[in-house]
Amino acid sequence: MNQLFPLEVSVLSSDALGDFISREYFSRTLVRCRLFYRGLHDIYKIISGDQAYFFKVYRQGVRSMAEVQSELDLLLHLKASGVTAIIPVSKHDGTFISEFMTVNGVRHGVLYTSVGVREFSRMEETIESNERLGTYIASVHAAWDKYNGSINRWSLDASTFIDRSMDAVRQFSEIHDFDIDFLEDVSKHIKKKLTSFSTEAPQFGVCHGDFYSGNVRVDANNNPILIDFDFCGNGWRAYDISMYAYPFAMGCDAAKLQQRENRKDQFLNGYNKVRAMSENEVNSIALFIPFRRIFNIGTLYISYLPNTWGDSNVIGNVDGDIEMLKKWIDLNPIF
Repeated sequence: MNQLFPLEVSVLSSDALGDFISREYFSRTLVRCRLFYRGLHDIYKIISGDQAYFFKVYRQGVRSMAEVQSELDLLLHLKASGVTAIIPVSKHDGTFISEFMTVNGVRHGVLYTSVGVREFSRMEETIESNERLGTYIASVHAAWDKYNGSINRWSLDASTFIDRSMDAVRQFSEIHDFDIDFLEDVSKHIKKKLTSFSTEAPQFGVCHGDFYSGNVRVDANNNPILIDFDFCGNGWRAYDISMYAYPFAMGCDAAKLQQRENRKDQFLNGYNKVRAMSENEVNSIALFIPFRRIFNIGTLYISYLPNTWGDSNVIGNVDGDIEMLKKWIDLNPIF
């Protein structure tokens, strides 16, 4: 018998997964299951009767079962604290995590509720919507500050976001020519700045980790609801709010700079109603834009996504982010 050739990634059959979910969650009620999105993980949309759900199949080797369980524990704590967010759905046996043995190893899967009525990004941005979002995120942080369980998650710190990412960047520079000296310089300055930042609560604590408008939905009353907690872990709260309140992708011309400042001020007006940020925290928000960009380039693009996108797309993202980051640094003198 010929030996099976190794795979880097696997995609579970929608039909087989639908049968599994019907049996394990819905007492063999007919469900519809279709692959909805492929990225770092695979997301399947599940329809049971008139209810929609999403089943996340975590990429093999990226999250351990203990890390996934810790993510779910943090979500269930938000629910118990009265903070609305996406929540996991248990199987008939009361557990939340399923295991699938594939040809390239075990993959874990979790069924999540479908929340809200539309994406936050489809709403018109207003002062009220930004303030409301700020208050909501502060309530998430405040709830997590009262969490007493163990947290088996990565840390959103210099070791994870800078050191590990730059290791991958250096390896990638051997097969693609880009301005690695610029990234080395930016990384060095970021790490130096971070040494003066507090690592005590409430400035530092459990964060969503990937808080941008695409991970927010709203209910019928336009109240925000967070989804996709895959990046959650202990980090700086200024980082957690930076991607929405001071977004890199907004651009660097004068009009966009003013729009970004207005959004930050409006967001913080809402956030400070729950937990007032210090002046040093507010001033640090801009630093976390290149902090996250180094992570995107080294960890997301170069390490995680080549076997989903292929290097042709990875190269385009790396080159594009470096070009834009240079403009960002010129207009945001954070060093």
